[in-house]
Amino acid sequence: MTRRSRLRASNPFNNDGDLPGVFDLQAWPAVDELALSDERRALFHQRKRAIHLYLEGATDVQLRTSCGLCRAHTYRLLTKRCLKQHPDGYVYGWRGLLPHIRVKTYERTTPLKLNAWSGGAVGALQWVFESPAGRGVENRLRERILGKRGELEASRRPRLSIFRWFLTELRERGFERRGEWPFTVEKRGYVTLARYIDRVLAEHPVRARELIGGLDAARKARGGDGTLRPPIAPFERVECDAHKLDARMMVLVPSPHGGTEPRMIHRLWVVVVIDVASRAVLGYHLSLRRECSAEDVLRAVRCALTPWKPRDLQFSSQAYVPGAGLPSYLLPQLSGACWNEFSVDGALANVCARVEGVLHDLVGATIIKPQDPTSYSCRRSKDDRPFVESFFGHLAAGGFHRLSTTTGSSPTAKRGADPDAAALATQFQLEYAHELLDTLIANYNATPHSGLGYRSPLEQLERWMAENRSAIRTVDPEAVRRMVGVRKLCTLLGGVNNGRRPHFNFANARYSAEWLCLRTDLLGKNFWLHLDDEDDARYAAVSTQHGIFIGVVRAAPPWHRTPHSLYVRQAIRALEKRRLLHLANHGDAVEALLRYAEDSPERKLPLHPAYLEARRILEQHAQRLAGQSMVSIVKHAEPPAANAKSTAAAATPSSPTSSPPMRRAQQW
Repeated sequence: MTRRSRLRASNPFNNDGDLPGVFDLQAWPAVDELALSDERRALFHQRKRAIHLYLEGATDVQLRTSCGLCRAHTYRLLTKRCLKQHPDGYVYGWRGLLPHIRVKTYERTTPLKLNAWSGGAVGALQWVFESPAGRGVENRLRERILGKRGELEASRRPRLSIFRWFLTELRERGFERRGEWPFTVEKRGYVTLARYIDRVLAEHPVRARELIGGLDAARKARGGDGTLRPPIAPFERVECDAHKLDARMMVLVPSPHGGTEPRMIHRLWVVVVIDVASRAVLGYHLSLRRECSAEDVLRAVRCALTPWKPRDLQFSSQAYVPGAGLPSYLLPQLSGACWNEFSVDGALANVCARVEGVLHDLVGATIIKPQDPTSYSCRRSKDDRPFVESFFGHLAAGGFHRLSTTTGSSPTAKRGADPDAAALATQFQLEYAHELLDTLIANYNATPHSGLGYRSPLEQLERWMAENRSAIRTVDPEAVRRMVGVRKLCTLLGGVNNGRRPHFNFANARYSAEWLCLRTDLLGKNFWLHLDDEDDARYAAVSTQHGIFIGVVRAAPPWHRTPHSLYVRQAIRALEKRRLLHLANHGDAVEALLRYAEDSPERKLPLHPAYLEARRILEQHAQRLAGQSMVSIVKHAEPPAANAKSTAAAATPSSPTSSPPMRRAQQW
């Protein structure tokens, strides 16, 4: 029997599960010999040659002659060092032959006896654990560190909390009364206990990551380095998320004393849909509400599915760089292109039934949610949607963080500046923020990207279309126009019994029409009411449950005059219930909201989001009636410099150019 066979027979590890590479010298972990000094490298080569000769059957004389080591010393190096189990799960192998490498932890065998300088306490914590009075302390200490709700997770100063518990536990066991360690040293063994805590956490890296780093660190550790990520084609997966703009802004409201007054508004959200493969922003929506809703997500999706056009800018005529825009503008064949996967976080606005139904039925996409079910109750990780989060960083650093009105990404980022005062001093209005956001997104799509071989997202899409011959799945434009609308099954009420006019109760309003008075056969039946234009809730289409369109109904006063959305109507009803707003029977509810927001004195809270929504709807309505944007109307209405004074003097207060842009919509 050879020495290798005898070593295998006397395997120090159990025969059922040998450590990998125990007797295979080729599989032993290697070492970097060039990192050693000349003296230590020579000693390492001497020990390594002795191991080879010993396993080949060399005698004691041969070992002494060739290596200067006896057979007993070589055997001890092999069994006590090379075949020792390493903390990584493998044997030490050649690592056990490195000079001055400890392969066995220190074990104290003599009682503690401190000298005059408090020295001689090496291995004191181990001695406490093994002493009769300290039995069970180590297990309870480990439970305290790694428990389900350990001190590391519950306390801001976890090591100090565990240290206090440890002293209390030893004090109850009589260590302080008997004058034993750690009550005989100055720091009460705090440094020793802190090192023990670090060693326990190092033995359980997964649990340590949960306790110290939290759920975000645990989720991040489960991800790979990206080398095994399958290639994704354009429009295969998109990411969608909302970002709060890091800037303060204001609006100009009419003053009862004439002119306008600046009013601060709350910070706004932008919802962005970005393609993963090309990094191109497909669509976005600037939400005027305090929190994003399902309607905001659908508006961003609709923007990604409809053709984009450059805006008429007030602050600059050359803000768009050459080739800037969204894919639907520069690549018309991608207008209405659908995607397969919609990656979002766990916010209800993203995963509600309304959004999921539209994506499934219209776009043909499935919602990709976070894998961790606990992520819905905590802060979302940026690693779940890295591409849209990276874009938000570019949007902030390359745009809004460069403004004097920026709030920064954290409370400490303002550096003593006052963004509210800067917004009022510079009169940075909401319209400017919308124009700046549109130009930043359009220019981003035309900027070279390091992750695309320094091609821009639009160039990457153009290159993909040139190489891809398969047809692109598109959506019906008419269906996209109606995707944000609301549908509800309502009952036709009224009739000859009570003498009331036939009507529908829909969305806090009563809807009726002249043709309903002649259709008494429809009373008591259920019909579908749907708003094709979500920004004009004055009219609703009526169809039967079999899908037959039968007519259009109009909202009764005070909702019949000014265009508005259901969100504006809901906000007006809420103000009315709180008796902050009073609606006349035949007045205009939207006009009452505008007067309430504009005539009220300036308060600490910003303007109501419904007021901003009403201004946006009125501006869009005026643009549709005029056939051009309000910016173009103002530019064409501006007189030449020569006769500017005479023209300004001739302008009447009722002219469209004399009132603020957002209020001109009511005069068209």
